[in-house]
Amino acid sequence: MWRLMPGLVLRSQTWDGEEYVLYNNLAGDTHLLDAAAMEVLTLLQVEAMDTARLTAVLGLEGQGDAMAYLTDLLQQLQRFSLAEEIPA
Repeated sequence: MWRLMPGLVLRSQTWDGEEYVLYNNLAGDTHLLDAAAMEVLTLLQVEAMDTARLTAVLGLEGQGDAMAYLTDLLQQLQRFSLAEEIPA
């Protein structure tokens, strides 16, 4: 299961809907993220989800390497201290 870091407030700005500048209020860092990363963070803001559920909600089921891509994206968000993996 994955969730947004507790206490994180999603403050972002986009000019083209493809790239987002996101401020991490917990760490004081700013990140440049793509639309897919922002969509995942927005979903995790609503509720914690496992990778399979995220794949389904994003409509990526049956799309080749979708699970691997999503797993890599979630690990990157974890390295940025934006999301965390929690026990199911």
